[in-house]
Amino acid sequence: MNMLIRFFIVMALLKREHSESIKNSGQSKTAQKEGDNAVKVSTEDLFRPFSKSYRVLPHDMGFRNHLPNYRYLSFIEINVTAWLYKILKKNGLGGLSMDWIISMQEMVYLKEIKFLSKMTVTSTLEGWDEKYGYFQHHFYVKDTLMAIGLTKFVLFNKKGKHLPSSIGMQGEHLTEVIETWNANQIAIKSQ
Repeated sequence: MNMLIRFFIVMALLKREHSESIKNSGQSKTAQKEGDNAVKVSTEDLFRPFSKSYRVLPHDMGFRNHLPNYRYLSFIEINVTAWLYKILKKNGLGGLSMDWIISMQEMVYLKEIKFLSKMTVTSTLEGWDEKYGYFQHHFYVKDTLMAIGLTKFVLFNKKGKHLPSSIGMQGEHLTEVIETWNANQIAIKSQ
């Protein structure tokens, strides 16, 4: 339940930030829209990290007195949804007119995150191919890296799946991390 409350708080803050930026810049929503066929999202916008800090509260805890594995994934979901919202809103494509589904995830846990720690989660678009987008997530407590996650996702809305190009990810932008990760998944699937 707490993650749902956090989600609504983050979304409310993003909506307020967006409406203030529109008001301050004097732009109208229609002035932001591009043509229906050509979406022009800057690469700078796409790769701009989304960071949010969270306090690890009692309901986040597992029975071993640290943040359990499944809670990391919940924080990732909040960050990626907030990132997508900002991209869609800023480029006049509608706030949550599109959603995403996780296709694959992997976590590397370096250190335990303890009760009441203030944790900062930074989610950054790693790249994309013709079908998927890829994120890298870093979890920090103070300046210490606690965990790293990778997420592969598909975009969709009520009409079905969408290609990454629908939000401005043109062509392919694959890094060594993505290629290695995909090769590993192909090897696992072929067993």
